[in-house]
Amino acid sequence: MEFTNARLILQPGQGVSRGTLIVEDGVIVGCFPENTLLENTTGESGEVIDCGGDFLAPGFIDLHCHGAAGRDAMEASPEAFAEILRYHGARGTTLAVLSTVAASLEEMTTVLTAAEKEMARSGTDRTQHLPVRQATLGGIHLEGPYFSPKRRGAHRAEQIRVPSTEETRILLGHSAAIARVTLAPELPGSLELVRELTGAGVPVSAGHSDATEEEARAGFASGITQATHLYNCMSSLVREEGVRRTGLAESALTTPGVLCEVIADGHHLSPTLLRLAWLAKGWEEVAIVSDATAGAGLPEGSSFDLGGLSCEVRGGAAWTASSGGTCLAGSTATMIDGVKMMVEQVGVPLEEAVGMASLVPARSLGLDGLRGSLEQGKAADLVRFSEDWDVRGVWMSGRKITATG
Repeated sequence: MEFTNARLILQPGQGVSRGTLIVEDGVIVGCFPENTLLENTTGESGEVIDCGGDFLAPGFIDLHCHGAAGRDAMEASPEAFAEILRYHGARGTTLAVLSTVAASLEEMTTVLTAAEKEMARSGTDRTQHLPVRQATLGGIHLEGPYFSPKRRGAHRAEQIRVPSTEETRILLGHSAAIARVTLAPELPGSLELVRELTGAGVPVSAGHSDATEEEARAGFASGITQATHLYNCMSSLVREEGVRRTGLAESALTTPGVLCEVIADGHHLSPTLLRLAWLAKGWEEVAIVSDATAGAGLPEGSSFDLGGLSCEVRGGAAWTASSGGTCLAGSTATMIDGVKMMVEQVGVPLEEAVGMASLVPARSLGLDGLRGSLEQGKAADLVRFSEDWDVRGVWMSGRKITATG
């Protein structure tokens, strides 16, 4: 396959350049910006796709996604997973980590078991070259239940608890399906859990936390490498007895090596806070996430469920209905919405914003050697979009996603 007349979004530092991308057997074999020698690497039967001057970027990788189109990952069914992955796949996401909410151990293990089956099935589909209709499932993000009750957000209060040895043992039996665990580092037993999880190869993120700066830094020292939806549901600057003290948000922003998730949907964070994160961390330590819930893709006024909480779509955002619409319940956004926000409202260069939605999350998952940028030898996970952010094609390993909607 030859993608010609494309504006190739290269890695930050390399910019955007018109050129040609060549794919063979689902792998990028050549990326030729303008004025470089185009090698003859395809046979006469190769398909040529004229991009008409559209942008061609690596497929987006979403580290934090609950659902879409009225379906939620907590349903733990093949149908729910497929609908969520189809919706986001058609909009440029080629790999998604689905997120749970604070739930019982039985509910969590049910989701993990379903994910294990889906990951095995999608792997078989790739080897058999079956048609691609959805994004790939990159595992499960256990968002909770080890949260601060003060910072639980849109999670059921009755499911919030502290870590236990027995739960840890059972969950680690499904470690191959766990992409990440979010917890509050200040809880009793949290630091021990962090060390046990990371020792088993499961990354840990800090979130839904009321940690002091000291508690946050103790978490990072114990192995926490990420901050879940920066500023949202986490301790930040406060004044105590006339002294201003910082919390988890500032600690994450000032600790090298800690990756900060941002929900760039225009509701969770203002452009100023997004710009602050970018200026503090640089593009390499900021990951755009959707945090999309079942409300994504539903019309205004629609109702949906998030882990047992009644929610609604209002003003282009997702809100808990039970609290009078005062608590955001994830988002209705997709990854390309976040890229657009970072470019148009925050002032981030396009190649850096795309890097935050592709290469940075690929590194978080340990997959940057395989995907996340337009480099020779990487999987041809691609998204084509116009200047006005209209997605005009998505490919996974060189095969076009045929899903619609």
